Amino acid sequence: MDDLQFRRRIYADPNTRDEDMLAAIHSDPAKQNFTQELESLDNKLFQALNIEVPSGLSDKLILRQTMASHQQQKRKSRVRLALAASIAFAMGLTINFMQFSSAYSNLGDYAIAHIVHEEGHFSNTSPVNVSLDSLNEKMATFQGSFTADIGKLMFADYCRFDGMKSLHLVFQGATSMVTVFVVPHNEDLEFTANFTNDKLIGKSQHFKHSNIIVVADKNESLVQWQTAINKNISWST
Repeated sequence: MDDLQFRRRIYADPNTRDEDMLAAIHSDPAKQNFTQELESLDNKLFQALNIEVPSGLSDKLILRQTMASHQQQKRKSRVRLALAASIAFAMGLTINFMQFSSAYSNLGDYAIAHIVHEEGHFSNTSPVNVSLDSLNEKMATFQGSFTADIGKLMFADYCRFDGMKSLHLVFQGATSMVTVFVVPHNEDLEFTANFTNDKLIGKSQHFKHSNIIVVADKNESLVQWQTAINKNISWST
């Protein structure tokens, strides 16, 4: 058997030992050494591959796969929740815009809708009494100020009036709450000097920088409130 044929057979199966292979190995020391090297290498490979499986490995692999699947589901759930929250937020903004913008084209209708929407937020027994200085800090945004109190001011804060930053005031009236809005001029909302519904009446006044709207129930004298506003309000140039 020549050397090439021997190497092909021994590479193919290091453990082959038929008569021809045995004769070739015994007749040539080089072939003996080569055979021993391949047997040693083959034995090392066998030992390397013949590793005992650790106890509980299958359970650990299943647990790892389960945890990975759980984490993936959690990530998907967070994405779904974020998407749902975004959709709900967008729908809320759309509904709010439709309710308080598109449906109302004048100051009076919007003012009444605004009050009805916040009905119950203000109580006749509220102990809050907003100071004149605190009121004028907010009035400065609208380039105006009050020179004196025009009544017991129970609430004063900014609000969105048809998307515009406005001032929402609530006074204690003779029979109920009196709401006053300070609203920047807006061409999209028609000015209405007088308006009413089945429970409320309102009056609007056009000033230099803003419109001032007074709304209360039908037992209140709005003329009295308008007179007090006219006497005690001033506007910057």
